Amino acid sequence: MTQIRAVAAMAVQYPFALHFGGADKVPPAVSSPSSHFQRIKRLGQYATYVCVRDSDGHVGFGECFGLPHPKPSEILINEVIGPALEGVPLAPPDEMLHDWRTYFGALGNTRGAPMEALSGLDIAIWDLMARRAGQDLGTFLGGTTAPVATYASPIPFADHPDRAIDAARALLGLGFTGLKMKIGRDLATDLDHIRAVRAFLPKSVPLMLDANCAFTPERAAALLDALADLDIAWLEEPLPPSMLDALAALADRSPIPLAAGENEFTLDAFERLIVQGRIGIVQPNLGRAGGVSGFLAIGALAERHGAAVSPHGVGTTVATAALIHACNALPGFSVVEANRLLNPLRDNFGLDLMPDASGRLKPPAGPGHGGAPDWHRIAQFASPAAATDRFLAITGDGEAPALAHG
Repeated sequence: MTQIRAVAAMAVQYPFALHFGGADKVPPAVSSPSSHFQRIKRLGQYATYVCVRDSDGHVGFGECFGLPHPKPSEILINEVIGPALEGVPLAPPDEMLHDWRTYFGALGNTRGAPMEALSGLDIAIWDLMARRAGQDLGTFLGGTTAPVATYASPIPFADHPDRAIDAARALLGLGFTGLKMKIGRDLATDLDHIRAVRAFLPKSVPLMLDANCAFTPERAAALLDALADLDIAWLEEPLPPSMLDALAALADRSPIPLAAGENEFTLDAFERLIVQGRIGIVQPNLGRAGGVSGFLAIGALAERHGAAVSPHGVGTTVATAALIHACNALPGFSVVEANRLLNPLRDNFGLDLMPDASGRLKPPAGPGHGGAPDWHRIAQFASPAAATDRFLAITGDGEAPALAHG
């Protein structure tokens, strides 16, 4: 009987200061691209990587969402969940992790690092099972390997509408056929930038808006009134996901669809968002909302309620690769976000995320999700700890290299 032989996690941090040659040289469009990074700056890109090895020597890889810091999920996997999984018979991940979801739920930990840790493990086990079968993940899940529809984000906060247009032009130049813009400042500033970008874009290019929970219900209502004639595809997260009644009131009066979900973690929470909050476009993050198993369950839930699924596309090489494959197995899938904020952990390790001529992304080739990087190279951005050496030993890449940053 095949068993889980070893489980390990490795927290990785890529500081923007390393890329730009100093913290003082990081441009505002990178450190403060949206409303929730104005006072609390983005210092870099983070992820917690997961590896699972079975008793036959096969290895699968997963990824947990990294913000605000990747260490909590690393610790939970290495010190709490992983040791209990070692020696357990290999089974579908929703079955293997069911008791852990129940356990964390009973403790009140239905958000944050515990759910992210389970999400990364779920992705890794699915990857392991697909690799054992010699299939790519999309096919193994019952889907296809077709390219998936995308839109690019973000058009970040800019100091002038012309700079916002420049950002939109650059994304179109990469081949993307839909764009998302960050908003969440005062109404006049937001509208100046929205109108300028919408006027610049061809009518065939959809423009989405993302407020990152920046508004009060009153400010969101005022913005919606002003957007009525601007041909906006959707307004994302005008309010925090906990304000379900206020979201429902906005949805009832909104001339455009509302989208949300990147900050939810459980199937129950997504059902509340759709039913009570009346959100018509749900946006699960694969590394937060239950991994591949959670994503498929959310897709089935959305289909039952007539909602669309347009997943949150923020992650590095592993989560992004797994997401593209999972989209091909989801009947209610609409379009996936192709985040283009600077992210060497995603772009510098062999994952090709450039769209084809029709703005679609092709799933990475090979068995599993195809997103496993050169772990020896990526470990240079990990913390100097025994966890890194153990992760590399389980993947078969040997010892950790010297750090690239202090």
